[in-house]
Amino acid sequence: MPLRDDRAVSTVVGYTLTLGIMTLLITGLLVAAGGFVEDQRERTVRAELQVVGQQIAADLDVADRLARADGTDTTVEIHSQHPERVTGATYRVEVVDDADDRCEFDRCLKLSTDDPEVVVTVRIGTVTTVELGSVSGGGVVVEYDAGSDTLVIDDA
Repeated sequence: MPLRDDRAVSTVVGYTLTLGIMTLLITGLLVAAGGFVEDQRERTVRAELQVVGQQIAADLDVADRLARADGTDTTVEIHSQHPERVTGATYRVEVVDDADDRCEFDRCLKLSTDDPEVVVTVRIGTVTTVELGSVSGGGVVVEYDAGSDTLVIDDA
């Protein structure tokens, strides 16, 4: 009867177990890092939307001051260019009123993205009423409508 030699089996089993454990560890690290990256992306989108919102609110303030200083027959138009995307996501800018649950003031700018889902509100501090409406990210025009004594934001 021939002798059995099982020495090569233990090497293969050890190698297979090592590969299995390494695969589980690497998968666990990738899953944990993926959540961290997504959270960081959301914070970056929020910060960028806040900056864009502050810039548009500043344009509205300037248009408001110019319209009130020059009288009711003046034409005010402020063109500004903003990024079309923030951290790779498209966004919308809406003028909302205090009926919106996110706006604590008379009028606010509400900037939002879908992926990741982020909403930022920025207070509008104008004396002149800002007309409700929305524009997509990118170029924005702030106009003073002397006929209705309102400020309007529109796509450039």
